[in-house]
Amino acid sequence: MYKKYVDEELIDLLKQGKDKAFDELYFRYRDLLVRFVYIRMKSIPIAEEIVQEVFTTIWERRKDLVIQKKFSAYIYTSVRYVTLDYIKAHTVTDQYIKEVIDSNTLTVNSNNTMESIFHDELQQAVDKATSLLPTKAKEVFVMSRFKQYSNKEIAEELNISLETVKYHISYSLKFMRSYLGEFN
Repeated sequence: MYKKYVDEELIDLLKQGKDKAFDELYFRYRDLLVRFVYIRMKSIPIAEEIVQEVFTTIWERRKDLVIQKKFSAYIYTSVRYVTLDYIKAHTVTDQYIKEVIDSNTLTVNSNNTMESIFHDELQQAVDKATSLLPTKAKEVFVMSRFKQYSNKEIAEELNISLETVKYHISYSLKFMRSYLGEFN
């Protein structure tokens, strides 16, 4: 029913509370936006999460939505900014996680006691977070990050698809970011 409407008409209908207009916008742009984010993030689950966040915000603000340009420009700009915010928010945590996982045995300057304590706590938190992962995700994550297996080697070893390996790694890193949020 709403397929014949242009984006601007759908926005007007959305402001009037027509949820089917929102659905049409969502289905029109969702896959394109996920691909757009995937190019930068290299993770389908993260790309989907970012796109979902943008559409959720649009839904929550639908009555007050002001779009001065074309909706397509608005939605791509919104997704771009949310992606950049996501990257910025997770960069510090990812660097700490990578540092701990890559070194696994930390060598810290003994003159810096606070840094040593921080690294010890972070190592314990990474170990705890790893133990809390679901069995298959933990197995894939340990092979990838601790044993340095390639994704292809993990897929062959566990007899699972390459996409499944990527999914488990992405899931594990997302879980780690969430679990280790206090180390940001």
